[in-house]
Amino acid sequence: MKTYQITIEPLSSFGTPLKGDTLFGHFCWQAAYDSTLLVRPLEELSACYADRPFAVFSSAFPALTGGGVALKRPDLPLDRLFDFRGMMREEIIGRRKELKRRRWLVCRGTGALADLGNCEYADDAALVELAAPKDAISARQGRIAGIAKDTLASHNSINRCTGTTGEGFAPFSQKVFSFLPGIRLILFAGIEEEFLSRDGLRKGLERIGAFGYGRDASTGMGKFRVVGCETVNISEYGGDSPTALYTLAPSVPEKGTYEAAYFSPFTRFGRHGDRMVKTGKPFKNPVIMADEGAVLVPKEMASALARPYLGTGLTGLSKALEGTVGQGYTLYIPVGLEG
Repeated sequence: MKTYQITIEPLSSFGTPLKGDTLFGHFCWQAAYDSTLLVRPLEELSACYADRPFAVFSSAFPALTGGGVALKRPDLPLDRLFDFRGMMREEIIGRRKELKRRRWLVCRGTGALADLGNCEYADDAALVELAAPKDAISARQGRIAGIAKDTLASHNSINRCTGTTGEGFAPFSQKVFSFLPGIRLILFAGIEEEFLSRDGLRKGLERIGAFGYGRDASTGMGKFRVVGCETVNISEYGGDSPTALYTLAPSVPEKGTYEAAYFSPFTRFGRHGDRMVKTGKPFKNPVIMADEGAVLVPKEMASALARPYLGTGLTGLSKALEGTVGQGYTLYIPVGLEG
């Protein structure tokens, strides 16, 4: 499997976070409408997805202006990441409050995650200085809280027969988020070139960005453009003697493979998109996943490193479309976890 680093630039607000399993679903819809994106038919690749995935997408993370990427802080207890030795109880409490705000793991290049206890961590305000162009910062007055801002978008139900709101006018609001101008995001994609080419990968992502990603794409949200696609060896971000695996997307880890696991539970209430919405059974079975930023300690590190991804392919998700699969896989970075 060859891994690519794709850089994208948001062009609109988003209603859905850019997570790896959702990106995989969007890409499958592009392949369903254009069979030339894949080397083999989508139905054939879906049938063997649980044993051999043709593509594994990571979630999207902020790109640093000087090179590198800001990843989610590992889901480890704070005392596994920061040194509290020699501190009094009151000092530890105050220190923990400040450290909890440092939710970004700064990865500047080779060996950056060799030891998670000696990495650079940043809060939202510090990330602005690392990821936002200087002109975007100077154009705004005062302190900028983060690279993305939550806002409310107004909606109203439309009667499609009359083209009006009907007898009642009952607007409602939904939360959306938008990025600072000039912010770029990085996502990683591992592909089997026997099934999917680099050109097919880029073309599929470009179409997702053009048509819109996630909720309310039909209203103009979820737009982005692809500005770069290059090969990368993400294992080089880790160390030479890893003791754990850091995940880059929501996943369903294999049973009986890990002696320790640190993660935030994430429940995916999946739903069919596109024309499958009209089947009368648009909702998929919910799946409990380990969110990106999980740290897994394999029982056998050598066997875990034999493939560039971990997790399982999800099957039995749909009552409307037999053969529906979901991405329970994730790319990972081998990291050092002292102790």
